[in-house]
Order: sequence, then C-alpha cells, then structure tokens
Amino acid sequence: MQVISGIGFAVALALAVSLGGQTLDYTWGPAFLALVVALLASIPQAWKARRGPGTWIPVAALALACGWILWRCSGSPVREFGRSDALLVVGMASTAFWGMLVRPGGPAIRIAMASLALLAFANLGIALVQVGDRSFAWPFASRPGFFPSGLFGHYNHLADFSLVAAIFLAARFIFARDRLPERILQVAGVLANAGCVFVSQSRGGIVSLCAASFALVVLMALVAWRDKSPKRKGLTVLAVAMPLFVAALAVPVLNRFQERRGIQDGSLERFADNKSRLHSIGLAVDVTANHPWAGGGSRAFGWEKYAAWKPSESGMVGQNDDFVHNELLQVATDYGWIGAVLVALAVFSVCLAGLAGIMGGEGGEGRRAVDALACGGLSAMVGTLVHSNFSFVTHTLPGALYLGLAIGCALPRRKLDPVADYSLRPTIAGGLLTLASLFLVAALGIAGAKGSIVYRSLWPVFFGKENLAWLAPGTSLERVHGAMETWPGSELAGSYAGIVRGVSQRQDLLESDRIQWLNESANLYGQASKLNPYDPEWAVNRANVLSILGRNEEAEKEFERAITLEGGMEGVFRARYYYAWHLHSRWYRAWTKPEAHNPDDIDFKERRASEALAAFLHARELLKEASGMTELWVRGQEEAELIKGLEETIAFLEGAQVRPAPRR
Repeated sequence: MQVISGIGFAVALALAVSLGGQTLDYTWGPAFLALVVALLASIPQAWKARRGPGTWIPVAALALACGWILWRCSGSPVREFGRSDALLVVGMASTAFWGMLVRPGGPAIRIAMASLALLAFANLGIALVQVGDRSFAWPFASRPGFFPSGLFGHYNHLADFSLVAAIFLAARFIFARDRLPERILQVAGVLANAGCVFVSQSRGGIVSLCAASFALVVLMALVAWRDKSPKRKGLTVLAVAMPLFVAALAVPVLNRFQERRGIQDGSLERFADNKSRLHSIGLAVDVTANHPWAGGGSRAFGWEKYAAWKPSESGMVGQNDDFVHNELLQVATDYGWIGAVLVALAVFSVCLAGLAGIMGGEGGEGRRAVDALACGGLSAMVGTLVHSNFSFVTHTLPGALYLGLAIGCALPRRKLDPVADYSLRPTIAGGLLTLASLFLVAALGIAGAKGSIVYRSLWPVFFGKENLAWLAPGTSLERVHGAMETWPGSELAGSYAGIVRGVSQRQDLLESDRIQWLNESANLYGQASKLNPYDPEWAVNRANVLSILGRNEEAEKEFERAITLEGGMEGVFRARYYYAWHLHSRWYRAWTKPEAHNPDDIDFKERRASEALAAFLHARELLKEASGMTELWVRGQEEAELIKGLEETIAFLEGAQVRPAPRR
C-alpha cells in the first residue's frame, strides 16, 4: 500500500505542477484524483501509533484555522472564489494528512522525494529552453509570464516549488541513509532545483531559498547537539557565519539579478521594490477595515481594492491583481483578522511542535529518517512562508500541496524501533484520522471528477494548440456552455465572451452572423456579471458590446454600473472613457443623421440637438474625470481626438443658442 500511496502522491504532484499551476480551479481536477489514490492507500497507517507526543495540539490548531476558512468560504459573495479557496484548503489538509501518516523510511516518501528530483529536471530543461525562446510553453499553447517559468505559467511559482523541493531533498540526503542511487538522485535534484530558482530570476525566490537553507543549517546544528555529535561545534559556527556569508554575496548577486531583469539601479531599495510593496500592504490594511473580524469573503481584496484605490496616492494605473502578494494579509482581507490570527497560531504551533519533536528523545539510526522529514518540513515551511511575502504562493494547487506536505512532515513522530510492533490496532486517534481522511477523499473525489471532465472538454478551446476557440467557434461555444453547467465560473464565461467578440469582427461574416455572435458575447458577459457582480471588467465589456448592437439604454445602465464598480481604477477599466465614446457616437449620429421623422419638423430637430448637447456635455464631464485618474500615455491619441471633436461640437451647438435638455 505504501508503494501505491507514494506513486499516487508523485502523480498528483506531477499533475498539479504540469497542469494545475494556475488559479483556475477546474484545472486541479486530475491532480485531485491522483491524490485520492494516495490518501486512500495511506489510511492503514492511521492505525499504527507512531505519532509524537503533543501532536494533537498543532492538529487541533490547523483544524480550527481550516474550519474557519471553510465556513467563510461557504458564505463568500462570489461562490466560485469560495469554491476555489475551499478546494485549496482541502488539498493542503490532504497532503498534511499524507505527510503525517507516511512512514519516514518507507517507500512512499522515497518515491515522493524521487518525484521532486525528476520534476526539477523537467522544470530546469524547459526553463533553459525558455531562456532562448520565451514563447515555449509545453504542454500549453502559450504562457502568461515573461521570465523562464518551467512547467508553470509564472516564474515566481517555479521558484517557490523549486526552493521547497531543494530543501526537502537536501534534508533527505543529509539525514536519511537511503540507497546510493537515491542519494545521487537527491543531490542532482537539489542542484537542479537551485538552478531553477536562479534561472527564474525570482528575487523573492533567491531570498527565500537562502532563508530556508539557513533554517536547515540551524536544525542540523540542533540535531548535532541533541546527539552530542562531534560535528556540533562546526555546524554551530556555520549557522552563525551563514548570514554573514549570504550578506556578503547579496549585493553582487542581487545586482546581477537586477541587470538580467533590465534594471540598472541595483540598490537594495530598488531590489526590494519597497514603495510598490508597502503600498500594496497599506491598501490591504485599508481593505481589512471594511470587515475587520470576519473579512469580506474569498478573494474579496480583488474587488474591494477598487474603492480603496486613490489615483492621487496610489497611481493612475492600478495593478489589477486579485491577490495581495502577502498571504497573511490576504487571509486578513478575505477571512478577517480572526482568520489571520488562527492561521498564524496554527503555523506557530506546528513550528513549536516540530522543534520539540526534533529535540525530544535520543538520537540514533532510528531517528535519521524521522529527522529528515521533520527538518525538511520545517525548513521548507520557512522558505515558502518567506516567499509568501512576495507572491500568492498558496493560491495555486502546487503551493497548497507542498505547504501541506511541509506541515505534515514537520509534525513530531516517534523514532523507528526495529523491534516495536507496528501492526494495526484500534485507537481513538486512528479512528478520527480515518474519518477525516475519508471526508477529504470524498471532497477531492467529487471535485476531481467534475474538474477533470471540464478540463478535458476545455483543453482544446483555451489551453491546447488546437485553437478551437478561433478555428471552430461554434463547437467551442457548445463546450463552454456544457462546462458552465458543470463548473460555473465568471472567468470561464467572461474569457470566452471576449473570444466570441473577436469572432464577430471577422471580415468574412455576414451581418446577421455578426449580430448573432455579438448577442452571444453580450449574454456571456451577462453570465459573468451574475456570477461575479463585483468585477467591472464584465460590466464595461458588456456595455461596449451592447453599444455596438445599438441597445443603448441597456448599455448606459451597464456603463453607470461599471463606473461605480471600478472606483479609482479608471486607468485599468476605462469605463468613463468608453461611456463618453458611446455617448458621443450615439448622439452625434442621432443629431446629424436623424431617421424616421419629417425633415420639416423643426421642433424635432431642436429637441434632438438639445438632447445631443446634454449628452455631449455629460461625455465631457466623464472625460475630465477620467483625465484625473489616467496617465497620459494610457489615454492616447484616440481620446485626444474624441476630446477635440466634443469641444468643437459643443462650441457649435452653444454658438447656435441650443440649450441642453435636462438629463434623464
């Protein structure tokens, strides 16, 4: 069973890294199914009493933190975000259980370690190709990132996975006494993973790798003192000297990183990007004031930051990111300071319990494999938690899985006794662990099956090289509608709405077909708005499509809603500009080319001119508001021409003594 469990976990990790390293939750389905196999095969270990004393304390703290987040996810204003975060919690808890139940010297953990090394080779190979060819994105058709990212879409996620894997493999090599081929693979895996961090050019990644390495050296020294090893003094000196050594290398290494990223200023202040990060933190703190205790719901920062964004202070072009890039503050904005405190206490209790487990008892051969897990888990936790101050590392499935693995491995357990009886025996703890594991298996199984079906259907539409979205839009539309029934999501509906809108602009389309595609795009944007009514992107895009269709009253309601939703982020969504463009286009046409009226009807002409002037004045007000919220380079030549045309038209009408009609 241990072999099956190890293979299941290795496959789950490989699928999470290669296919599920993104925030779209249905892409996690295949990894969840493999994780079900790993968890089911590990359940017999729950009945073998090998856990360390006091383990129930961090487990209870983790259960309390996870329970709070899951409860808040169930009431999230945007259900798909609640579903995503709940699945991440379940995935993290599952790997924590797996890491807690796995035999320290058994085949399951050794297979898992081998998979970390093999994934490092794959990541490094792909990343090196991407150094020369930035478009290379196997197995996907394209990737969103610019820097080398391996199997991931973003370089920060490659760096986070690689630093965690490097520390786990290093701890395994140092403490465990595996067979020679395994130890060679472990060393090669450490080097490949470290290479991935450097190739990714992630500044946060290299800092976090140094922090995790320092933690591992400190734990090595503690173990040496516990065992009264003759190496203890040398390791203590190394632990003290390591920060000084790293500090001496920091400036030239970081300068090199800056140069490779095209940044000439190599100062530490520029490296840390303090203003940007401090502003992001300040914005998150402001958002927490809206719901200080319970938070605004899953990923509430993503929409509540719009109202908190002040162009005069924050900048005219906002960073439209759903994440804080600081995971503890992300928890505070989404699940309140209660959630943040519970998470901090859970992490603190795991660290304390892990340290107590390492220092408690005696050393010996039976402790080597246990120390490999505990020291690797604690050091990996340090690395990924430090990196969580630079990126949203736990909001993708791989990040959640290896954080859970680090937690499970760090929890204390008794050393292996070759003469002890490890046969199955009924215990209360074993029963509770089994029940918890079965709950996780059920949740993962249902989500994994549905997600895999949706992912398989959508792969040729959005991800693969088949490019069905453009080559076969009708077939793609059927696939999207089917996926929406199984796995509803605003990102899915909104993304395909944009593709459908692009199809409507083909030159070879009949006008009737163009109108049909535009109507379908408007409907999809409408679905996206219903699923996530807080995102101005769907409102402004739907308004633009409705404007093209001539459904003017509906379009103007959507524009007004988009302006309210975007808050201070006009520089991102440009709702005011598009609304002004719509008003000018609609009323200039109505004024200069009136239809279906008597050409001798003077009253109608005057009324039309009066209504048009009111619309033009409103458009001018919108553009004035937008100019104070948008950088000049964003506004561009088109907006300058629109402003010029408006001013000339308004001057002409006012010169003709036309009075603006009252706004409705």
